Amino acid sequence: MKNKHPNAIVVLALGFAMAGLHLADLLLWSDAETGFATAGSVWLRYIPWLAALVLPYLPARRAANQPTGLQDTCPPLGLCMVLAGAALVTSGVAMGPVAKYAVQYPEMFSTGYPTWAAWADLLLPVLCGAWLLYYGGRAFKGFGMQRQKLGSPLFAGTVPLYFLWKLIWRFQFTPASVYRMPCALRVLSAAAALLFAVVLIKVFLVPGLPCGHTLYAAGTGAYLLCTGLELTQTLFEAAHDMLTLPDLAAGLGIGLFGLCGLFCAWEACGEEME
Repeated sequence: MKNKHPNAIVVLALGFAMAGLHLADLLLWSDAETGFATAGSVWLRYIPWLAALVLPYLPARRAANQPTGLQDTCPPLGLCMVLAGAALVTSGVAMGPVAKYAVQYPEMFSTGYPTWAAWADLLLPVLCGAWLLYYGGRAFKGFGMQRQKLGSPLFAGTVPLYFLWKLIWRFQFTPASVYRMPCALRVLSAAAALLFAVVLIKVFLVPGLPCGHTLYAAGTGAYLLCTGLELTQTLFEAAHDMLTLPDLAAGLGIGLFGLCGLFCAWEACGEEME
């Protein structure tokens, strides 16, 4: 099959462009403290990110359905998974004091952030991060048809569960207005991470499954939104001392998870397994 790596180069360049545009927006045309736009239309800011979530599915049919690069080993993917897993585990562990305090003084927690939510913020990123760490190592050793090492679907379920939790939390519990962009846009990055997580676990649990089309689409969306948007915004807010350690680590983990999507999309643009 014809090599389609030029498509992956376009994806890589588009991610840099969107990250740069978002950083310029945060620095020049938005209020750093509140996140409200100070110049231009708010709605025009959502169009590129919504397009990044949806449009990758159009060229996905040209990607390799069974990418050769994901049949045995993929060290770049493994490295990004390990880094993302380490960041998410850090995020969960950093919530330990909050969860302990919630057990000791449950009456101090409001209905907006109940005790069980504190435990979810501790356990889910730890379990998700542990899966990424373990299977990141598997990406170095080999996870494809040649080795026939199937994974545990129960353990793998913690990955989409964590991103679903982040999506629900950001959408429902965080006081977000569409005019307050940092809150609203992070809903899109959580949705992109959730879509990609569902496809990624298929690579490890069902070796050789023909899922390259959806892997390209979901991986591209995760890279553009989780890395171009979430990581850029996380670094910006960290530079302004606006994040706690759990939020910082979670933002870095989601941003690195987006890089996993980039490498999956890159491989899906390559050669088809014969």
